[in-house]
Amino acid sequence: MSIPQIHASVATTVVLFNLILGAWGFLKYLRGEGMDGNFWGAIWLSPILGLAQALVGLVMVFMGLGVAVRAVHYLYGVLVVLSVPAAFAFTKGRDDRGAVLIYAATLLLVALFGGRAQVTVYGFGL
Repeated sequence: MSIPQIHASVATTVVLFNLILGAWGFLKYLRGEGMDGNFWGAIWLSPILGLAQALVGLVMVFMGLGVAVRAVHYLYGVLVVLSVPAAFAFTKGRDDRGAVLIYAATLLLVALFGGRAQVTVYGFGL
């Protein structure tokens, strides 16, 4: 498997993982549940996965394989990595039902940012 294929596969993983986490968060919210250890652990995997994606992307850039990517692609990548820590700062680490809703919405946004980053590679949109 080539580096660009790995980058594309991890990108798809970022989108699907965050969609699933966002849905899980909304389900927890609808059930009236707060944060628990399982959900905390899963949501903190989101920026780690984003960092892994960025690392593979940097390898591509240094190999000269990322030259045709539009600049907005990198902006979406930064948003993927920083969104969950920003939600944590916004909620001040709360673990109540309201925080679950904020994280669920944030994770769905992260999935959208990841999907949008994929689209920018092919020159569609912005």
